[in-house]
Parts: sequence; C-alpha cells; structure tokens
Amino acid sequence: MFLQAIKVKDCRLEPIQLKYSPQVPRQHTPEGLSKIGMFNSTLFQGKKSVEKKKQSTQGDQRRPQSSFQRITKPAFFKNVFTVQYIFFCENGNNGNLVRRILQGRGWFGEQQTSYNVNFIWRQSNKGFNYSTLTSKNVCINHLEHHNEISNKNKLHANLKSYCQRTNKNMDDFVPTTFIINLDSTTLQNDIKKFVDYFVEIKKDKLLKNVWLLKPPDLNRGRGIQLFSDLKVLVNQIDEFCKTRNVNKQIMSTSKAAKTLIITYPESNEKTGQAQIEFTLDQTPNQDRILVLQKYLETPLLYNGRKFDFRIWVLIDHTCKYYFFKEGYLRLASEHFDINNLKSLFIHLTNNAVQKNHPHYCKYELGNQLSFQDLQQYLTQQKNTKITSVGIVTKMKELIHQTIFCASSKLRNNRKDYQFEIFGYDFMIDNNGNLWLIEINTNPCIEESSPLLQKLIPRMLNDAFRLTIDKIFSPFKTSQENFLNNLHEFSIPGYSDKDNLWDYMGQI
Repeated sequence: MFLQAIKVKDCRLEPIQLKYSPQVPRQHTPEGLSKIGMFNSTLFQGKKSVEKKKQSTQGDQRRPQSSFQRITKPAFFKNVFTVQYIFFCENGNNGNLVRRILQGRGWFGEQQTSYNVNFIWRQSNKGFNYSTLTSKNVCINHLEHHNEISNKNKLHANLKSYCQRTNKNMDDFVPTTFIINLDSTTLQNDIKKFVDYFVEIKKDKLLKNVWLLKPPDLNRGRGIQLFSDLKVLVNQIDEFCKTRNVNKQIMSTSKAAKTLIITYPESNEKTGQAQIEFTLDQTPNQDRILVLQKYLETPLLYNGRKFDFRIWVLIDHTCKYYFFKEGYLRLASEHFDINNLKSLFIHLTNNAVQKNHPHYCKYELGNQLSFQDLQQYLTQQKNTKITSVGIVTKMKELIHQTIFCASSKLRNNRKDYQFEIFGYDFMIDNNGNLWLIEINTNPCIEESSPLLQKLIPRMLNDAFRLTIDKIFSPFKTSQENFLNNLHEFSIPGYSDKDNLWDYMGQI
C-alpha cells in the first residue's frame, strides 16, 4: 500500500503518492542485548537463523542487507499529510537510506531534480551556487567553506596557525606532516626540508621511517601510498602527477619540464652523499598538492590487527557543533606487519579498501566494532591505562581545536541554510596517545554491518531533527506523531526520543 498524501491544487484536494520501502520484515538485534546498552557486535557471529543458513548456500551472504531493504514503512504510514516541502537526494553513498529517512517525514515530498526544491542532499558542493540560499527557500547538506578542515592541506595550515597563536605543539596530536605544492616557486626548498627531516628520523634505529603520501582532497583511502625510501617517493610523485593530468585531461609536455636534484647525506654511499632527482611538467593551474605524513608505526592493536576510529561531527545551520555519542572502530583484514608496505590491507582500514579483501568479515561483520567491544577487549587484556571513555574525552578536545582553528572561515557563510556532517578519523598508539588523522566531508554511510545498520540511520535522523526539521518545521500534529514513531531508529541503551548528538559549542 502506498502512503497517501494530499496536496492543494486550484482549491481542490488531490491525492499524491509517495515512495515507500519494500515490505520486508525488519531484523532486530538478538534478545537481551538491550541489557548491556550499546549492543556487542561480536555476538552476531555464528548466530545466523536457519533460514539465513539455507540462503548462504546459494551465494555469498557475508554482508548484511541494508536497513533500506529491511525496514518496512515510514514513521507516518497511518497518517495523511499535506506535502509542504520538496527534497532532492543525489544517488551514491547509500542515498537510498537518506531518501527513506526523508520519506518518513510526511511534510516532505521527493523530486528527481534539484531545481526549485527546498532541501538538497549531495555528495559534494562543487558547482553549487550558495547565493541561492535565501530565507527558508533552499538548504544543502554542505557548508560553503567546509574544505577549511576537510581538505588535508588547509586543515594543516589552519591548525599550524592556531597552534602558533595558542602556544600549542601540533606534533602532539597530529602526525608530523609536510605539505608539498609541486607547482610552487619554493618547491626545491620544501622538498629539501622534508628530505632533511627524513634523513634525521632515519637515524633512529627503533623506527622503520615509514611515511604516507596522500592527495589532499580525496577520502576512503583513494590515492594513498606508503614509502620508506626516497627513491620510492620519486616514483610515487611521478604517478601522482600522471593521475592528476588524467583527471584534469591535461596533456604533459616536456617543453615545460623542470628537473629537481636534492642531495642528502647517506652513509652507504662511497662519497658519503646521495641524491634524488625527478622531473616535473610545469603545466600551470594543475593544483598539484600532496601531503607527506609520518606513519604511526606503533598503533594499539586489536587481536594483532590495526584499527582506527570513525567519529561523526555535525555543524548545524546556526553554527552550533555536535559530537555523535556512538562511533565505531574500522579494522584491517590482515595482521599488522610494519615490514610489509606492499599490502594496503594491513595499513588502510577504510571500508572501501577492506571490502575487497578475501578475508573481509572473517573476524567481525563489516570489519567494524563498537566502543563497548573495544572496552571489553581492553578489560580482557588488563589494559587499565586506556579506556573507551578516556578516548572519547580526548577526541572531543581535539575536535574543539579543529573547529577553533578555522572558526572565522567556517562562519563566513553567505547564507544560514546549510549544515555539514563530518567524518573524523582518529588513531591511538600503544602508549594511549590519540592522533587526529584527517577529517572527511561526505563520510561513508554504507550500512555494511549490523552495527552500522543501527548507528547510521539514527545518526542521520537525529541530525535532520537538529537541522531541516527546524528550518522546514512540520505541522505540530505531524511533529508529535513523528516523535511517537522513532522506534524505526532505536538503539539499545538509549531512549527513542533522545537526540544522540551531544552539543559541544557554538562557532
């Protein structure tokens, strides 16, 4: 049965049809998990139903279905509403989930194009004209200047300036980072500074001197490479330039080439010196910036495998910022080995990378765990120095600093009707030190495990309650009915009516 809504046309009421989710019974968490608050995702292993076991013989059933397939109806299926506002949802990155959550708001109808709508959900804001954000006319899910913290080189520059003003040491919470602009007039000097630091670190026999080469504007592990040898770095820079040329359809030309030669001390050479040499095409306006970041060589491991944290942070349309109370761990499919730099499955824990490994989901569904799973592991290991509560406290401290470092730029929005959900990535070493790795716009919202099938819909729905529900307010009766049907996004251990976004401050 379709959800029926009413619209007014020429003083007549006409029914319209809204989309609905497939009528497939919802799968709930195992009985009794609500007693422990946030459910333990490891308990899902080995507890498939008989029906699922039969299905598993017919194909690969490792990855659970998304909640878009599982949840049967919008929250207002028993009610009739007038569509007051129109939304457009771009496909990609589980846009179906966003669409389903918005369809649950009876005062919103969907349109297949972004022209003349009230709310736009897009993967990025490239090409978007922010001058169109007039009073209660249209809202978009990206801040105009989000790249001040979501772009790696801009985040580094803002944090560096902030630490200089506040007498803080950025190396205490961000791995040592060098920003290299291959089209800069100071390129020779910038490369020399990195090489000198690289050679100095190499003297420490306890370290392998491993580094990451990252594009500044990509996420989900795209374009990241590892190196511990300067000659390997030269090859990686060459590949980086070729990739940028292809992406921007720029033909390289040797007529505008520039050769750089960097000499550095090397004890293994007969002369006591060595050098690296590489040639760059000097085509203008390529925006060829790369990030060289020190790799964390002694991470805290979970059963011998590397992991990092994904945390969500919301900046709403009034420049208030929030911390979502439940994040998750992303784990590698292979055991940690600092001597093996060829396998990215060891070192990059992004789901976009790990899902391509043959042992993906071997240890945990989706290679993901909750904070409670981590705390139980730490307790089993008798590690009293590190706690999940202490980790969250440190995360909030670093989030404050990342917001403060670019606060004036983030506030510099031409219109009010915009917000952003950021994906923060943190790591912790075996001494309990927390490190900020990067901040992502358009974080992955794929429901790739039972854990994320719970967290992500609630995270998005609560974010909409703080933003578009306030910008485009429904009728009072609709709002009351909406609050009474929040069981669609319930999380064990939390009230359905609570908003799980924890207020942190005002920019």
